Amino acid sequence: MAETQQFDPKLEEGIAYFEKMLQLTPDDRVTLQFLCVAYGQIGQLDKQRRALVSYAGVLLKEKDFEAAEKLIEQLENYTEPDARAAVLRIRAAQRPKQAAEPPKEDAATPATGNKTTTAVYIAIKAEKKLARHLAESKVIDEATADAIQDRLTALADVPGCFLVSTLSEIEKENTATAEAVSAFLADETGAPPIPLEAFPAVEELSLNLPDSIVRVRGVLPFAKLGDTLLVATLNPFDDALKKQVESAAGAPCRFYIANPRTMETTLDRLFSEATLDEPANVPAPGGD
Repeated sequence: MAETQQFDPKLEEGIAYFEKMLQLTPDDRVTLQFLCVAYGQIGQLDKQRRALVSYAGVLLKEKDFEAAEKLIEQLENYTEPDARAAVLRIRAAQRPKQAAEPPKEDAATPATGNKTTTAVYIAIKAEKKLARHLAESKVIDEATADAIQDRLTALADVPGCFLVSTLSEIEKENTATAEAVSAFLADETGAPPIPLEAFPAVEELSLNLPDSIVRVRGVLPFAKLGDTLLVATLNPFDDALKKQVESAAGAPCRFYIANPRTMETTLDRLFSEATLDEPANVPAPGGD
């Protein structure tokens, strides 16, 4: 008797999550790319074909002809009319001349202090900026924002500071407010929420990022689709952080917002035997 093939339940949880995401954002290329790969891994070829056809349509709509051409080999494995039509549409598309790609901007590394300590002070400033933005947007009140900024400033004096995060500070005080803030940031930044616990590969994928980004800023890659790294963060509002992550990873990244408690639990597991450098005697960041 042939053995029944077993699949990682975490993968199936990930598929269920991205299927829900697809209902909300049917033209999201990262979601479609994930499903194209995942359906193939669990042998759901009919669903994979439909995902490939939809993905090809999105790529052509965005005029990403190079990426679309890479789907031809997979689509040709299917004889169904929709797959064959997708191949014809890709081949008929005219790829425009591509302009020279500008050099990638490297994230600046501060010249003084050890990297982890410097990262703590940069993080405090960025997270205080987020707290002010949330207050200005009426997501939290001014008193809450002031209290968060005070707690963030105090982290500068904490030896081995673990995580600097406005969202985490909010969650410690009020889970409902943290959920409202997460929903606001997801809508404003286009970073969908992600159930980080459903993706077990975070440890391996985070090896290419410095601890000062992963541990201090709460940034964890959780999957990779082709050249694109899917990254969970607690602050999708921080564009400088996102550029720094892409520079360190050496790959384009798609960002998602994580639950702060799940992020802390995952970081605690990853770094349970690690220590951070002691803070240097440098001034605490101001309130700007």
